[in-house]
Amino acid sequence: MRKFHPGILRSPRPARPAAALCALLAACTGPVLRLDNPGRHPVFVDGVGEDRTELPFRYYGTVTVDAAPADRDGRADWTHRPVRLPVAVPPPAPPWAFPFDFPLELLARAFAPPDVPAAPAEPAPVPASERVDPGSRPTGLELVTERALQARLVR
Repeated sequence: MRKFHPGILRSPRPARPAAALCALLAACTGPVLRLDNPGRHPVFVDGVGEDRTELPFRYYGTVTVDAAPADRDGRADWTHRPVRLPVAVPPPAPPWAFPFDFPLELLARAFAPPDVPAAPAEPAPVPASERVDPGSRPTGLELVTERALQARLVR
């Protein structure tokens, strides 16, 4: 039968490299996407609604950001129109450097802060010539109302 030596498990030497590795891995974060949304408009990133102003790394490539006009006093804001904006998140290393792209990415993050793309999430204003008065009524509404009343009487 083997004897148990409690001193072997108490040795701090194997734990030091593991703790250093865990600290390095915890500090490694990818780029973030910042959403510039001062008007607190509804924002959709790749079709998913987002309330945050900083989104964690998802993937390299093009991210689609949609901004819809926020309601004013409980009513729709017709003075702005929705905007769709493609935002490019470039990879830190070129794809042709395949075997070395991961070490290059680690070196780039270690010596330079990551380039953070910012997406302006602000709906575009509608030109004054295209705006519609919210109190206006469509023409010919009286004829439609009269036809509806006659159809009700026939039943």
